[in-house]
Amino acid sequence: MPYRVIAVLLSLLVCLPAPAATQGGTMPVPLPLFPQNNWWNLDVSNAPLDSNSAAFITFIGGSGRQVHPDFGGNNEDEPGHVYGIPFIVVDGSQEKKTVLFTDYGDESDGWDPNTEQSFPFYPVPNEPITMNGWIEGGLPGNIDDRPNGDRHMLIVDKTNNHLYELYDVYYNGSQWEAASGAFFDMNTNGRRPAGWTSADASGMAILPGLVRYDEVFGPDEIRHAFRVTVQASNGHVWPASHSAGSNPSALPMGARLRLKASKDISGYAPEIQKIFRAMKKYGLIVADNGSNMYVQGTYDTRWNNDVLNPAFHSLRASDFEVVQRGWQPAVTFVLSLPASVGAGDATSATLTAYDSNYNVATGYTGTVQFTSTDGSSTLPLNFTFTGADAGVHTFTNGFTLRTPGSHIVTVRDVAVATNTTSVGVSVGPPTPTGLVANAVGTTQVSLSWAPSTGATQYQVLRNGVIVGTTGSTSFNDTTVSANTTYVYFVRALDAASRASGNSAPDIATTIAFTDNPLVAGSTKVKLVHVTELRNAVNSVRAVAGLGAATFTGGSVVQAVHVTELRNALNAARVTLGLSALTFTDASPTLIKATHFQEIRNGV
Repeated sequence: MPYRVIAVLLSLLVCLPAPAATQGGTMPVPLPLFPQNNWWNLDVSNAPLDSNSAAFITFIGGSGRQVHPDFGGNNEDEPGHVYGIPFIVVDGSQEKKTVLFTDYGDESDGWDPNTEQSFPFYPVPNEPITMNGWIEGGLPGNIDDRPNGDRHMLIVDKTNNHLYELYDVYYNGSQWEAASGAFFDMNTNGRRPAGWTSADASGMAILPGLVRYDEVFGPDEIRHAFRVTVQASNGHVWPASHSAGSNPSALPMGARLRLKASKDISGYAPEIQKIFRAMKKYGLIVADNGSNMYVQGTYDTRWNNDVLNPAFHSLRASDFEVVQRGWQPAVTFVLSLPASVGAGDATSATLTAYDSNYNVATGYTGTVQFTSTDGSSTLPLNFTFTGADAGVHTFTNGFTLRTPGSHIVTVRDVAVATNTTSVGVSVGPPTPTGLVANAVGTTQVSLSWAPSTGATQYQVLRNGVIVGTTGSTSFNDTTVSANTTYVYFVRALDAASRASGNSAPDIATTIAFTDNPLVAGSTKVKLVHVTELRNAVNSVRAVAGLGAATFTGGSVVQAVHVTELRNALNAARVTLGLSALTFTDASPTLIKATHFQEIRNGV
């Protein structure tokens, strides 16, 4: 979908009421969290081994130290307490609150260093004040449980893809308190300033390193590292920004452990194998001081610790190795494949190379190779970047996945295996074609489209929001308002609810035209017809984000009116991702009913 269309449709959602805050569930923002080439999402399966790996593993317990899943559901022995770290999801309109920082205000976001005062910054909803399970540890914020745990509060702004994290929180009756707080724009790779903490001892974000239920039991592979604690630490290395210990025998904050490739995980339950595969490919990042080899995850009552605990405990520290401290690939990639495509759809994607500072690597001239878990896919051939590419190349219609299901597309530098990235793609039925949206008066829009092979139902989207689901290839939208332009898409779903991409759009404007239809050789064109079309065309232009067109006046219908309406309408259609219309008589000199009926059909 063109970027301009996305921006226009998002603007139409602003007027919708904000939903209530929620705790946990399926992550409602793009995955993985943060860009593909963020440190949490780096494939380290081929990264170099640290020269002191064996000594570090021995220090944290070697074969005598079990790995432990530091997450689960409710603590039945201590009512109100929970295992794991909850996360909260809010809308972008959530009111920002002022947090009183008790320890690290000068290293926290939402703090003014000039006045040494906090200001409204954190979108904390009211639910955590009195409700269980919204803050780490479980007890509500109005109970001071800080002496017994870290009391993290994690908040996702799903509108802006922003993350807010607080450490050691307490609601004192009038205001939230916290030891520290951090903001992360998950659209970027920004690190904390050197030496700064976050809500975590390492200065990194917490949420992207948690084992989450929706990922473990979802259809896709997990494509990020996990957060792990060690009892003692020694300074910090990239990607951490903060130190929390100085034991010379210990690992630094930011160090990464990797489950050995030789570790046989075939006998575990499928969901456990998925977790352990991520440990082999993305590893564990040391993020805090605590118990050795405790891997953190989300609080979720659906976890089954009767499965998790013995599986994790069967792993020992000696099953892991330490990646070279501070290792960072010289080049990382971001591949812009859509998250959902239709089977057999030829899809375009852009590959961008970045240097170690996350700037576009304009001098990159490596050769890349694409692979996919879909054995029937068609992918670009090996491609060598040239200076003219300046680190960016678009493969137009270069990717065709044909097998329904969840697949991974991987790109790798053929000479440097650590320069790589992977993208998860859900393949649904072929994207529907032939969408036609026609306004039936001012109260209904009728839609139809061609069937999609393998589809069991179709979702109809109006201005980016699902307004209906149907098992047929037609739909009547009766929730429209008069004198309004709507942009429609349709997508197909298969029996497993896998979606195709969105169809090409079509528009409908709910206006009651005089003398409808205009009949060639029978209907006389009047000024009222011109006026109505001007209003309709400007309605389309408004949806497209274009200003109202200005038109030539006059007391009689003129050929220039036809030309102006055509040009104003086609500019809006192209902006919305629709094709420009072709008309009878490209440069009309005589006025015909056909000219105006064609424009009506286009709005």
